Amino acid sequence: MNIPQYARDHFSLILVVLIFLAILVVSWNYIFLFILALSVAVVFLPLHRKMTKRIPAPFSAGILITIVLAIIIGVCVGIVVVVSSDFGYFMSIFQTIINTVTNMLHLTDGSDFSIKIVEEVKSILLTMFPSFALSAAQMIPAVIIDMILFYSLVYLSIICGDRIWADLCSIVPSGSMDNVLLMAKKTKDILFSIYVVHVFIAFLTFFLAYAFFLVLGYGHEIFFSTMCALFALIPVLGPLMVIIFVGIYALCLGDIRGVILTATLGYFLTCVLTDLIIRPKLTGKRVKIRPMLMFVGFFGGAMAMGLLGFVLGPVLLILGLTAYEIFIKEGRKQKASEIMYEETKV
Repeated sequence: MNIPQYARDHFSLILVVLIFLAILVVSWNYIFLFILALSVAVVFLPLHRKMTKRIPAPFSAGILITIVLAIIIGVCVGIVVVVSSDFGYFMSIFQTIINTVTNMLHLTDGSDFSIKIVEEVKSILLTMFPSFALSAAQMIPAVIIDMILFYSLVYLSIICGDRIWADLCSIVPSGSMDNVLLMAKKTKDILFSIYVVHVFIAFLTFFLAYAFFLVLGYGHEIFFSTMCALFALIPVLGPLMVIIFVGIYALCLGDIRGVILTATLGYFLTCVLTDLIIRPKLTGKRVKIRPMLMFVGFFGGAMAMGLLGFVLGPVLLILGLTAYEIFIKEGRKQKASEIMYEETKV
């Protein structure tokens, strides 16, 4: 290849690539925010298209992103308030479990040992709290800027999304269009599962868990329900970890009724009903991916890319599986054409 000649013939294209690379390098610290905003916009674009039939597009996009931000902020504030207000209760549960285990194993005086552990944990947390609070206070301006950027990016992505997609499709060769559309559909489906279905299941789990803990009768229903809803966002594991923790606590209290209720009604309402019955019906035929693969996508992506991996991990996983499907399909098509060619020669 004559590189100087190629550079002269494709100077504009090379310049565009260099500009995009420069933008990527400069804005790399905000790549997570950009991908998060773009993925949220992809999920809300269908609703935006319906709303634009009644109201102007700028108002539709503004309403959608304002609602999303308000829900995110409200939920985060609620979680912090609930968890902080019931922190003492959580530590008492922790102390009860340690006390029971140490007594069963005859390691030492259970009550004294558990009190020492709980006090040590409290001391560590109290020591860390001032530095954490200072760091959080220093982060407030950056968080406000990030929220403004997130709002702007989602707004622009929703407003310009259809036009950008049409522009990209216009330069895709016709022979590859079906494969590109398949990958786009799979991406939208997995994002739908991550945001819409996961969030809905988390809210549903909260109300089902609240009903169960009312029946259980241990009090602090909001605290337990909030923890179940948080864990519902984690694939495969889900609220099962909370249910196991509560079951161990009931066993340590000697509450056989509580153990039975937790292992039956609690497990059914917060795990079986939501993950095995409702979630598959909501996703239906849109997302044909096993829960264990979703688990691999979430945590494999998180290990490789940090927080960005919770969104990008499942997307890259589904794109990899789709690429495999396309590779096999194209390979079989090529083989069939070769066989037909050989038959015509004969």
